[in-house]
Amino acid sequence: MINLLGKQTIRVYKFLDERFGLKTLKEKRLKISTLDDLNDPFELLPFAVADRSHRKALNDARKEWSHTRGILCFSADWRDPVVWAHYSDKHRGLCLGFDIPEEMGTAVRYVSERLSLLERLTPEDATAWVFTKYDKWAYEKEIRCCVTLDESVDGFYFLGFGESLKLVEVISGARCKLSSETILEAVRPFSGVPLIKARPGFRRFEIVEDRRGLK
Repeated sequence: MINLLGKQTIRVYKFLDERFGLKTLKEKRLKISTLDDLNDPFELLPFAVADRSHRKALNDARKEWSHTRGILCFSADWRDPVVWAHYSDKHRGLCLGFDIPEEMGTAVRYVSERLSLLERLTPEDATAWVFTKYDKWAYEKEIRCCVTLDESVDGFYFLGFGESLKLVEVISGARCKLSSETILEAVRPFSGVPLIKARPGFRRFEIVEDRRGLK
C-alpha cells in the first residue's frame, strides 16, 4: 500500500480489551510497551548464554536498551481466534487496524532453539536480538516497531495517531457488546474508518467479518 505522502505502508493490527480499546480510540494514541510490560521473559534474550560473563553483558545491554527504547507489538492478521482469546479479552474487546510506514515495522523471526552468540557481534546479531522469539509464539504473526521513549505521561509512554500510525479499521470482537454508536463516538473526529463486526467462521477455525455488521 502507498499513503498520501507516497510512502510504502503495511497494515498491522493491535488487539485490546474493551476498556483499553475505547481509551485508545478516544485519546488517539497507543501505549508503548517497555521491556517490563512484555509477557515473554525471553525478550531480548534469544541467544544461548551459558557463559556467565556473556550472560551478564547481555543482561546489562538489555537493561540499558530498555531505558531509552520501547516496543509497539502488532499482528499481521486479525483472523486468528487464539490471538483474540489471549489479547482481546476472550473475543470481548477490539482490534484496531493501522497503516504504518513499511520501514517502521519488522516481522519477528521465530526459532525453535536459542541462537549462538559470537564473540564479535554483527549488525545481523543486533537485529536478531530484538526481533527473534521462540517459535511457540509464531501464531501471533508479530510485527514489531521499536520506538524511542520520549516524555512520559504519568509514567507511561505513547505514540499518537498520525501518518506513522494511521487508524484505518476498527474490528469488534465476536463477543464484544459495544454498539456502533459507542465506537463511532470514540473514533470522532476521524471519519471514514470502517467498523467491522467479527464472528467465528463457518468452514474453518478462523475469525471472519459478520456481514450483518454492528448493531
